[in-house]
Amino acid sequence: MADYNVVRRRIEAFRSDEIVLDPKDLRQVRQRLDALRITMTPLATSTRLGLHRYRLGGLATGVESLDPGLVARVRAAAAGTYMEGETPAPLDLLLFHLREASAAGHRGYQPVVAKVRVYENIEGSPYSGGSAGDPQPIPAFELRPPSESTRRRPRIGILDTPLHPHPQLAGRYLLGTPDALLPEQEQQVSFSGHALFVASVAARQAPDAEFVIYPVLDAKTLTTGSWELATTMVGTLDDDLDMMIIALGGATADGREPLVLARACERTSGIVKVAALGNNGQNRAAAPEGTQFSELPPNTPIWPAASSTVIAVGARNEAGDAAAYFSPTLEEAPWTDCTAPGMHLPGLFLPGRVWMADLDVVAGVVKVTDRWADFPAPGHATWSGTSFAAAYAGGAIAQKAYEQGVSVRELADELFWEDPDRAPTTFDSAAPAGIDIVRFMK
Repeated sequence: MADYNVVRRRIEAFRSDEIVLDPKDLRQVRQRLDALRITMTPLATSTRLGLHRYRLGGLATGVESLDPGLVARVRAAAAGTYMEGETPAPLDLLLFHLREASAAGHRGYQPVVAKVRVYENIEGSPYSGGSAGDPQPIPAFELRPPSESTRRRPRIGILDTPLHPHPQLAGRYLLGTPDALLPEQEQQVSFSGHALFVASVAARQAPDAEFVIYPVLDAKTLTTGSWELATTMVGTLDDDLDMMIIALGGATADGREPLVLARACERTSGIVKVAALGNNGQNRAAAPEGTQFSELPPNTPIWPAASSTVIAVGARNEAGDAAAYFSPTLEEAPWTDCTAPGMHLPGLFLPGRVWMADLDVVAGVVKVTDRWADFPAPGHATWSGTSFAAAYAGGAIAQKAYEQGVSVRELADELFWEDPDRAPTTFDSAAPAGIDIVRFMK
């Protein structure tokens, strides 16, 4: 179904009339589109990604002139990805045609052209997430103060919603963009506190870290495009980051890494990237009554977590002996790199009355519910989800590197990539009032 210029399916969501294209293939693609009377309007260029973004005009009419057997070939090539009632979109047909025609004429060569994907907040959407419960108020607590060391502190980018300027986080963060702070709102909605909660969970593990806030998620729909996410990622190259914590993601119908995101991950290789595995686990027996489960099967890779260049973090249950009910297991998601506590974690939150919200995936809008809670100022809460497990693990890694006097990159390489046959590693970097352990798994 298309809405707000977005095609939304059970597995994937993408802009219905936009493409990204490597300039090397511009001439070939333009010739084929001209033949179909499909226009290309430039929207943006990123030299750091090496990609152009275009809007297509006349797409639906243009693909009507293609081989009538194209639909059947697309469905056959994507077996299992279309659910009952779903059909290939005009953009699906066009991209398949471009690749098929090029491969036939150039000994298998396919142009580098792809969709502009839609990614969503891991907590906020049953499309890529599922219900892991609403935030709940708790008594106030203090963050551990930074050490007295004068060495350069690890710098962690938080790619998420705008940040509520909580007084307890003051002095620990910088703004990556002018609009990185949450504007005043007449009605406070739960998801508006997401970036703050993520940053504070990381700060509880990494009191010596400095955070940089990048508001990539739209405050009303809790979505972002792969282009916006990717250009923000490569834009951080100006900000001397050691790590990014990315608590958002999306799936692809073919299970492959999206082009734009793959480029961004490759071109920020010096920055450690930690991402949430996704709340699409399906352990119904362990879930509270009334849990809303994700429509995504638990063995669906969520990007960027599934990327080979990213540390994918799943959530453990409170006992620490199994995956949380909303987190895919290691058997379901073998791209998991580590697990961390992810249930009822304490963090900083919005003060005052906060209305809980759900994301209506079909409409692409956040709907405020009749559920609410009062959070005494300055705002503290518990919340559950793989977003917060990722924040916990990212903070623990950064703090451990700082304490050892090595770079975050060096420690991450040692833990995850240098010895693939090494047994699982466990270390406890929690604060005295912390939660549990981070368990690294190969």
